[in-house]
Amino acid sequence: MRTPLQIGRQGAEQELKAALRSEARARGQLRLRALLAVARGEHVPQVARLLGVAERAVRNWVNRYNCHGLGGLRDRRGGRRGRLSNAQLERVRARLLAEPRPADGVCSLRGVDIRRILRDDFGTPFARSSVYYFLRHTLGFSYLKPRPLHTKADLAAQGAFKKTSRKRSRQSGNATRVGGWKCGSTTKAASGNKAP
Repeated sequence: MRTPLQIGRQGAEQELKAALRSEARARGQLRLRALLAVARGEHVPQVARLLGVAERAVRNWVNRYNCHGLGGLRDRRGGRRGRLSNAQLERVRARLLAEPRPADGVCSLRGVDIRRILRDDFGTPFARSSVYYFLRHTLGFSYLKPRPLHTKADLAAQGAFKKTSRKRSRQSGNATRVGGWKCGSTTKAASGNKAP
């Protein structure tokens, strides 16, 4: 019979409880719960069955915790490296926050324009849908944009017009009360059955 796998670190139960309280991710909580159960004397197959994970995974978590502590439980998976470096991302952010240049030919940048900027200025081609994802998730921008303002607009004249012009729409009257009228006819419960 095999010797049950145990956690060999001193003070492991208190360390795992504290880590479990501060862990926000569900995957991390699952690992910590499994280790806490093993630290309390449960056998690995029973812990795996109770938590609905593979027994091999629980064994790996216990071995990684015994060797490296809590640091060994971190996900070792990495994402795909970004297309732009951090310095380039800051340049893109500054370019998009600034007003459009006369060479852009528009008063506010659209996805097509941002795509062109990324391709021409930074040498990185993006699909149109990827540009919106990039704006939202990489740069933290919103898809919404304010109404564009024409370069020759006179804000003082617009404000004066709003103050001096009379309102064209009248106030709506009181809401009309709905009477007791019923639309449609009532059907009897048996009328849906067609008898021969």
